[in-house]
Amino acid sequence: MSGRDESSDLAARNAALRNQIDDMLADLRERTAQLQEKQDAAAAKTHEVTSEDGVITVRVDATGIVQQLSLGPKAFERATPERLAEQITSVIREATGTAQRELRAEFASFTESPGFAGVPGIPELPDFLPTRSLVQTPDPAAERARRAGKPAAPRSAETDEFDEFDGEWLEGGHR
Repeated sequence: MSGRDESSDLAARNAALRNQIDDMLADLRERTAQLQEKQDAAAAKTHEVTSEDGVITVRVDATGIVQQLSLGPKAFERATPERLAEQITSVIREATGTAQRELRAEFASFTESPGFAGVPGIPELPDFLPTRSLVQTPDPAAERARRAGKPAAPRSAETDEFDEFDGEWLEGGHR
């Protein structure tokens, strides 16, 4: 091969590599903009859960932090202080679980996308996420069942899915 052919080949490979890097940077910019939009929308979300009897209402932010707790006028007539505290805790856990599950589902696409897969030395987003949660996310369905005095529905291996992000089983295989 002549020097001119080698130089031409090198220029073509260099141009191809530059195009690949430009595409990766454009993808990164697009995903960063999408992430910012989702973060802004999530920050504005709230979740409200009311007990079945309508006596207790809890509003939490997108991360599950309690923003407001309301008790109806009959809250103290229908329950002992211990039972009322248990019901309040259960409604809070249901609201928190709903908010956290929805937040995880909203951002799942960012942890599952290919990103820079195959490029040596560049870590992926999932590499930075914990494989197990330090705190177990409350199960909203179990909290409702507990308040109603019913046992929680048994988990089914056919419909449930193990969530490696936080190390718990997801009902119906939905994130």
